[in-house]
Amino acid sequence: MVFVAMSTSFAQGNSNGNSYGQGNNNEPLHNHGNSNENSYGQGNHNGSPHNQGNSNGNSYGQGSYNGNFYNQSNSNENPYCQADYNKDPSSDSLSLSLISQSINVKNFGAMGDGTTDDYIAIQSAIDAAELTGAKVTMPIGIYNISQTLLIPAGVMIEGEGRGATSLETPYNGTIIKNSSTQVTIKIVGQNSGLKDLVVYDTDNEGSAGGVEIVADGILIESIVLERVLIFGFTDGPALKLEAKNTGGISYCSFYDLRIRYGKTGILLEQDATSFVNSNSFFHGAISGDGFDYCLRVLGGNNNVFKSFIFESYSTNYGHIVIESGQVIGDNLRIEGISQLADVPLIKLSTGTCGTEISGRSTGGLTIDKGDNYIDVKSDKAIDFKNSHSNLFLNSCFNGIEGHTIPYWDISATGITVESLSPEILPGYQVAKLTIPAGIDGYLRPSFKYLPSILSPAKYDRVNFGAYIKTNKPNAVTTICRAPAGVVTGGYHPGDSEWHMIGMRSIVDRTISYEPKFHIVNSNSSTPLEIYITTPTLVFGLATVQLEAAPISEAGGVITGTLTTSMTSISTDVTGFLVLPKAGNVFEISGTNTTVRINHQTANHFLKGTVITLLFNDANTNVINSGYIRLVNGYTSTANSSLTLISMGNGTWRELNRNN
Repeated sequence: MVFVAMSTSFAQGNSNGNSYGQGNNNEPLHNHGNSNENSYGQGNHNGSPHNQGNSNGNSYGQGSYNGNFYNQSNSNENPYCQADYNKDPSSDSLSLSLISQSINVKNFGAMGDGTTDDYIAIQSAIDAAELTGAKVTMPIGIYNISQTLLIPAGVMIEGEGRGATSLETPYNGTIIKNSSTQVTIKIVGQNSGLKDLVVYDTDNEGSAGGVEIVADGILIESIVLERVLIFGFTDGPALKLEAKNTGGISYCSFYDLRIRYGKTGILLEQDATSFVNSNSFFHGAISGDGFDYCLRVLGGNNNVFKSFIFESYSTNYGHIVIESGQVIGDNLRIEGISQLADVPLIKLSTGTCGTEISGRSTGGLTIDKGDNYIDVKSDKAIDFKNSHSNLFLNSCFNGIEGHTIPYWDISATGITVESLSPEILPGYQVAKLTIPAGIDGYLRPSFKYLPSILSPAKYDRVNFGAYIKTNKPNAVTTICRAPAGVVTGGYHPGDSEWHMIGMRSIVDRTISYEPKFHIVNSNSSTPLEIYITTPTLVFGLATVQLEAAPISEAGGVITGTLTTSMTSISTDVTGFLVLPKAGNVFEISGTNTTVRINHQTANHFLKGTVITLLFNDANTNVINSGYIRLVNGYTSTANSSLTLISMGNGTWRELNRNN
């Protein structure tokens, strides 16, 4: 139906100049009978925009009509008619032309004086707007309400601004003031929202909340809140998105949302049957005091906060607390100048994963018991990200010999393996596996060298794969053991091209996660060739890297060639040999006797450094003493060697000799 308000607002009966009437009356608020000037009538009507009976000059009528805007019966002049129509050449199609697309709450009796209870008037305007999806406008004023306003699908409530300041109790602009203990506004349909207004709890009187978007067994999408101030809700959430009973909330947008003083700034919540996903918050701010949380997340995924500010003086449980679900926060500012040292600014509970938060902070405690990425710069805190180093040993496939790959297992009798030249990454050999007809097989890391699962939550998930090439579709994939059983990744398409084939999986901590490259040829009568290179594995949600993990102070395994520097030097007549810290192998020329090596403190080699002295000449002596402890004195022959280890204090001990 089409509803257009002109002079007065709503009438169901006889009325002259009234706003809303239920009986015969000349100027009452409600009327049920005939009307001459009202805006909505269900009886005979003259001059109204909406009529369900006979009408002359009205805007909407279901009876005979001349000159009206919308008619469901006979008409000669109106632009939209569902019955006989003479002047519209396209009368077979519906053509809608609204005189007005907004409804003013003042026309429904709203006063906006801060004292009068405007609930009935505002809700009536909202209900009328629902008929057409019209916008409800609220001029500047303080609109006191005593019950929850319900906003159905398709209705946008638009004010005339948030007033002069948000730092004090709102005193001008368009203000919806809640004088009850109920939630102020509840949005229960999609394509609705609020714009350019203030939602205010009267002097913190105990309202249960500011704005709620509730999807109870329904799907709600495309809600928009723009330039809205939610102020003073110290007994409930300022903004709540809740999905329950197979409901869902998604694709909602919040622009320049301002929240001051509250119990919870923003609450995202869903039950096990529902979802709160893919909603976006842009350039908003939460500030003031009295908060338990600035942002509390109890479910949902891919909810994005962009350039948002969380700046409460302090919170009782944390500024950003993720108990379940995931959010993406980009360019956030997180500040709590009065936050207690043992209360986190950011807290992510056990089992959470995939949250990414970046931005700046004044410093404070960050607790991440899940697998998430926190990149918040601060002079008083550290930002970190889980390592993405490749944990597979011999990912270069070095040492292939006799149809085996060191540190790897190949299943099934008859599978052969051949080493081919690198194609994806220099130094990383291609392993060609030939699988006989009628059998399946796999390539996996040997159990002894399987990367270990440690206690932190990031080890709950594994991410692994390799570049693979084959000409048979659905013949090779990845598999892994999860708590619920074996899970499978994607298959190679069989187009004879290199593709990264891999998967991410929860790991089975009780048995083994057994990451494998699984090959299927049991359904074929011909051998199958698989080419594989650069296998890689990391734990957590980190992006994998192809290169093998570097050797570090924690240790490592080198499956390829290790090359060290070699430097040439001559003996010194003083007996003090000074070696540059430019290698581990030194070619020595000359026959002067050596009594000390790098004796000055600045030149000491670190404890445990191994060096080898290669003597070009015969009869070069190294004296056995407290500075160089040898098995016995050393006298070189041509092309002989002496290997020493540094004790870290300028003294050395012999490891080996060849003279």
